[in-house]
Amino acid sequence: MIRRGSTVRRVALAAIVGLAVIGTLGALMGFYPLVRDFDTVHVRLEFAPRDDSPGGRLDNVLLDALDHFGYLRAFDDVFAAGGRRARIDRPVWLDRCEVRQGDFQRFAQWLPFSTAAAPVAPGQPADWRHLSDNRDHAVSGRLDAPANGVTWYDAWVYCEAAGGRLPQADEWIAAATGVEQRLYPWGDDFLADGWPYLDPLLNAARPCGAAPGTDTPGGIADMGQNVAEWAAGGGSPPASLVVGGNGYNAPRELYSLAILFRHAPATYRSPYLGFRCAYDARPVAPPWRVEPEAVVLPAGDYGVGVPDGARLPGLLAHVPRERLDVVKRLLAQVDRERAVDLYVTSREITRREYAAFLTDPFVAAGFHADANQPRDHVHRPPDWDRQMTEPDLPVVNVDWWSAYAFASWAGGRLPSAEEWESAASGQGRRLYPWGSDYVEIAAVDGTGILGPRPVGAQDADATPEGLLAMGGNVSEWTRSVSNLGGRYSVVVKGGNYLLPGAETARMDFRNHVSPNHRAPTLGFRVVFDRPR
Repeated sequence: MIRRGSTVRRVALAAIVGLAVIGTLGALMGFYPLVRDFDTVHVRLEFAPRDDSPGGRLDNVLLDALDHFGYLRAFDDVFAAGGRRARIDRPVWLDRCEVRQGDFQRFAQWLPFSTAAAPVAPGQPADWRHLSDNRDHAVSGRLDAPANGVTWYDAWVYCEAAGGRLPQADEWIAAATGVEQRLYPWGDDFLADGWPYLDPLLNAARPCGAAPGTDTPGGIADMGQNVAEWAAGGGSPPASLVVGGNGYNAPRELYSLAILFRHAPATYRSPYLGFRCAYDARPVAPPWRVEPEAVVLPAGDYGVGVPDGARLPGLLAHVPRERLDVVKRLLAQVDRERAVDLYVTSREITRREYAAFLTDPFVAAGFHADANQPRDHVHRPPDWDRQMTEPDLPVVNVDWWSAYAFASWAGGRLPSAEEWESAASGQGRRLYPWGSDYVEIAAVDGTGILGPRPVGAQDADATPEGLLAMGGNVSEWTRSVSNLGGRYSVVVKGGNYLLPGAETARMDFRNHVSPNHRAPTLGFRVVFDRPR
């Protein structure tokens, strides 16, 4: 009786032993070394805790709200202006509370009977009537809630008639940030005390100081919630600006940031928009007998723009919004218990190195193949003889199956797209492998012909750590799988000699191709988890 299973196992064992003997003899004859040496660069991916500097804290808030910036453009001017400082040359008094509905009601009733000519706001249309869009200027009879539904013209004239003025945006921001440049009017940590209700209208109609924990250290109330506030911008005529958070706009952690302002038409009205007044001297009671309560903003130098060290505002000001995934990958931080050490081949795998792979009998027997590799797959590129006339150039015209098998044969693996990007960008510190600004990369070989070229340590396309040709030369396979377009594909990283330019050289540039794809512009490099 013949035991077929035992026979098959004996044949397989004999084949393995035979291949091992062939491989060993080949090694002794110099045909193939059992251990290959690769020139690698040590890359340490350190996942530090979130940056707690002023700029880092701002980045963290913006990063958490990043998806909203696909459509939110209101704060572009703030981000583009970057770090700004404002010099307050003399003390300024600001209303401790936002102007109440009852205050504005009494003002509106007094104004028609005033014997003096009413002030006129810049650009105010003739015959403008200073009324809110609420019946009797109140919401549900809450005369102690902030005035709302008033235009920039109404707020301007109210403050002028009260002996003050509408605050300059920089004065308002200086009071909200303080000399310590707080992230929020009350401090650096977001507080949700100002939003106790599910109904945003109720959150916008709370009496002054209902959430004392959100007051500024100087005692100014409700700068980050209740209603947003009108302010005046610089220039002539002054711009109509909106500052502060409110009961409606979300994410609240974003809109309540002290440095943010946005433009709005002077005729705009909203139940979530009111105002407070500023004064150049201690205020006195206005003609409609409202007792003033003001807090002084001392003279000094105030940070009213993006704090030092913040990186995300600058990226949002310059990176197209359809590429927000770039920003996320540049700044997203991953929770890891320890740093990760990678050893990345300094160059793309060369044809000389690939030739040794092709001559290994274990490769021919499929010992390094992916389990899903197509039947009868051939690792030899179709133009292999021509490629070997220049053996030190990157190997090309290899599909993903061959790149995977080579990496396994070499004792390593293909990098993930995220590992490739972290290595190329210095873990998000650079937009290009060499730095933050684009430099022209040669797209021709040493003879002036368009094609892959040998690279050296002095090449412009090099990271400070010593990784070469990650921005151009040939694109590279990764082990990351994508379902973009609903089809199974593999992520390809890096530009190549047919796609030179600032877009393709960036660390975030990606292509998605079939694992069966071969191209004269596509090669790969290998990463190792241990030193070589």
